[in-house]
Amino acid sequence: MSQAENPVDAVARSAAPDTVEQAEQPVVSDKQEPLQPAVNGPVTDETATANLSKRQRKKLLKLASWEEKKKAKRLKEKEKYKLKKVVAIEQGLPVRNGPSRKELKRRVIEYSQATIEIAVDLSFDGMMIDKDVAKCVKQLLRMYTLNRRAPRPVPLHFTGIVADGAVQRHLSRYDGYKHWDVKVSSSPLLDIFPRERLVYLTSESENVLERLEPNGVYVIGGLVDHNQHKGHCLRLAQELGVRHARLPLTEHLVIKTRTILTINQVFEIMLHIHAGRDWQSVLLEVLPQRKGAVPKELLPSADPEGTNKGS
Repeated sequence: MSQAENPVDAVARSAAPDTVEQAEQPVVSDKQEPLQPAVNGPVTDETATANLSKRQRKKLLKLASWEEKKKAKRLKEKEKYKLKKVVAIEQGLPVRNGPSRKELKRRVIEYSQATIEIAVDLSFDGMMIDKDVAKCVKQLLRMYTLNRRAPRPVPLHFTGIVADGAVQRHLSRYDGYKHWDVKVSSSPLLDIFPRERLVYLTSESENVLERLEPNGVYVIGGLVDHNQHKGHCLRLAQELGVRHARLPLTEHLVIKTRTILTINQVFEIMLHIHAGRDWQSVLLEVLPQRKGAVPKELLPSADPEGTNKGS
């Protein structure tokens, strides 16, 4: 560097490329970028999976397996429904064509055509083991679904729920149950309805329910006990001083075995009768086929009393 040369010019001159070829070469920084795995061609599921940990791959496989099982289950349910529909058509039974799930979520239950109300007496916490309480609550959920799908739904009440009891505990496991279009109450029946409107449905009653009374409130006992407390609902109705009745099973059908109906089955029968259908077709549709129920007129020599005493 000459004495007359500016120090700044000297630095600039030393940093400048000597040739055009040097100017075209890329400048390499002292700070190296982290190396990226080289991938030849587009990224595929295999290459993406290869970069995952063993635990992540295991989760992906589990998720894929679950999705496949879900699809297979839905397909199986569709085939089962189609077969059930074909059998119903062959037997001359009505085929259900209800609304879709999306439509049900948007639907607000309309009770303008309802002429009756149905209440489930849930004051039996101490008479059921926890397993049976769980079954009872599942049947309540089924009732709610049936009512939402019904062309002519009825006002539905869950009464006598014990505070912090087993029924309430199991109900709380269903998200949003407090928002169901059901009137849930811890109050007993007589604190909600006038005595003269109530009709307790029990299979031990000697009274046969032949028609539905306008403005009547029909009570279903929310007791799942596998017939261990036989006659309890009848005794309860008598103690309360309310009317009681049984469904007319043996008046329309001959049934090979004793039939104990679930809570939701009784409710489904009542829904259909409320919609204007006849007893015989409804009972044949709702009762399980394994019960071997046959229309009474097809067996004229059968015992008129039958082997079943009601619901």
